[in-house]
Amino acid sequence: MFGSQVDGSIGEGDLSHILKTALGVAELTVTDLFRAIDGEDKGRITFADFARFAETYPDFAEEYLYPDQTPSESRTHTPPVPTPNGFCADFSPEGSGAGRTPAQKKLD
Repeated sequence: MFGSQVDGSIGEGDLSHILKTALGVAELTVTDLFRAIDGEDKGRITFADFARFAETYPDFAEEYLYPDQTPSESRTHTPPVPTPNGFCADFSPEGSGAGRTPAQKKLD
């Protein structure tokens, strides 16, 4: 059984083990992914935390689990933080100064 029996949270080691098992790989570094999900630096995440992160950043695996396979520019930035209204800052109106560089379509 993984996580705390009280709140259902898991640590970085548990996340690593779960993802390695799910992906069928022997080696996987999850430190950057765990830190991105654990935005409050609690040292623990819940499934709800993971689900929110995955919904907000659906390409998280490419960005955080397999960084050697993505362009170097995408690794240098953390994902934009959603604004208080729940929208991603990259989709803010032009000229508002909100957000960062516009999102670019990934070519595979």
